[in-house]
Amino acid sequence: MTGRTYGGESATDRLARRRRQLLAAGLELFGTAGYQSTTVRQICRAARVSDRYFYEQFDSTEDLLLAVYGECTARLEEAALAALGDRQGPVGELARHGLDAFLTVVESDPRLARVVWFEVLGVSPRVESTYLARMQSFGHLMLGVVAERAGDQALTQQARELLASACAGAVSQSVVTWASAGFTPARAVVVDALAQFLSGAAAALLEPTGR
Repeated sequence: MTGRTYGGESATDRLARRRRQLLAAGLELFGTAGYQSTTVRQICRAARVSDRYFYEQFDSTEDLLLAVYGECTARLEEAALAALGDRQGPVGELARHGLDAFLTVVESDPRLARVVWFEVLGVSPRVESTYLARMQSFGHLMLGVVAERAGDQALTQQARELLASACAGAVSQSVVTWASAGFTPARAVVVDALAQFLSGAAAALLEPTGR
């Protein structure tokens, strides 16, 4: 993109800055007032940009919601992966590290929790498809920690998909309940319970078939 430089800021830099401002405004408004109650005008006011700059970046508030959702889920995944490190150690210990990092991000920003688990529901088939795919991706991340101990041949692809859904469902429902209760009980209690669940799944996968 070409354009003049104003105040030491190139056209490309201005575009990137406005996008960051819009994403920040989207997180704030979707995560507090809610997606259905938020208008383009409110977003632009919060981002301190004009409407035309919004439409340079996004076709609709739904597009902004998906972009904000993508950033939120990326934050969660990055935190969990960093905590897992090289994935060495007992499943229970790894699960605790990953879950604690994941839930720390959730607890630190209630707006993120609202966007990821509440505001994307019932918006449109496109948003629903994005949500389901992302939750399945989280499920595969959790299942990967468990299934690695059982070897690559331990699960069929169909079983892997179903178990990934089960892992994601267990954690997602727990987060929804936890967030709805104002993040009580303490994060450590939630981490321990979910780590126990994943450890139990690992034990079941490692059990010889037919038992």
